[in-house]
Amino acid sequence: MKDLKYKTLQYLDRNESQYGPSPKCYEYLKTVGIEELAWYSRDFSRGVKSKLSERIAKDFGFRENQIIVSYGSEDILKQLIHRYLSRGEKVLIPREAWWYYKKVAYEVGGFNVEYPMKKGKIDGVDSFLYDLDQMIKIYERERPRVVIIASPNNPTGNMISKKDLGKFLDVCRGAIVMIDEAYWGFGSYDNSYVKPYLDEFPNLIICRTFSKYFALAGTRMGFSFAGNNLEELKGYTTRYLGYNLVSEGLCLTAYDDMKYYEKVTKLMQEDKEYFYKEFKKLKGFTPYKSFANFMLVDMPAGIRKDLDKFLKDRNLLIKFLDEEAFKTESRITLGTREQNYYLMESIKEFIKKTKY
Repeated sequence: MKDLKYKTLQYLDRNESQYGPSPKCYEYLKTVGIEELAWYSRDFSRGVKSKLSERIAKDFGFRENQIIVSYGSEDILKQLIHRYLSRGEKVLIPREAWWYYKKVAYEVGGFNVEYPMKKGKIDGVDSFLYDLDQMIKIYERERPRVVIIASPNNPTGNMISKKDLGKFLDVCRGAIVMIDEAYWGFGSYDNSYVKPYLDEFPNLIICRTFSKYFALAGTRMGFSFAGNNLEELKGYTTRYLGYNLVSEGLCLTAYDDMKYYEKVTKLMQEDKEYFYKEFKKLKGFTPYKSFANFMLVDMPAGIRKDLDKFLKDRNLLIKFLDEEAFKTESRITLGTREQNYYLMESIKEFIKKTKY
């Protein structure tokens, strides 16, 4: 490994796809013309927001107005908090979670209440787990206006079970609950709970995106299933002149090529198993079970700075976390097989050379 395998930096730090979207998306771009670039959408004249929301509603059995189209998951999170959270009110969030959950409440004068994860094992692999009893206890004590659950959660990679989710939603009927499913598809294709839960819990919103599983982060398109009590949010998010028509066309094209994404996801799952196996062999390293396109790895605290430099010298960039909940962990985005194996070989070489 004296000669660097990659001549440019390999970004394995922001959970972006290194495989890219369906090849059909590139073919679609060749067909883009004046209608997509120079004209507004006329879908609103048909009584719908977009062809994308219309298609998703049909596939899931919803009315079209229950589907919200957004500028990725980040956008709908921001709009939800800004629309419903008043100054001094609380948002209940996971302690071990995406940093932006911890910032958005402050934009409107609200504040956070955190619930902790617990640790256990899944299939013999260390894992973070949702602690339902603690979540219920903290909710009943704090009575937050908004509750956020991420499944799979970033950066821990764990999911909440359908059973536990149903129990928690039953307790939280007085709050608005957002389930962030930005990483849907990597750990499960289950959609059986979506409509039943939306029908039963009218304050619920389930958010997804085309950024992760569908590898279209650059299009900035997300969508949500919104409960019947969230009429104000539905109106607040509607864009009467439509959405980015090129992005919308790309999303519909990707949506129709699930076979491609299933193939990529299978490769990622195999590589996660490879990482679990190899990291367990290294002293002081603990890989955590992941149902996403990344995995969390606990590392000896003393190696982080030097390992970061060593990997960057080999044009590899991973995320060394430095937050209150994560001081010794790193989050590794799953790349291509070649990238993943090269990363693992590089980490082993670093340990061998430095004798950590």
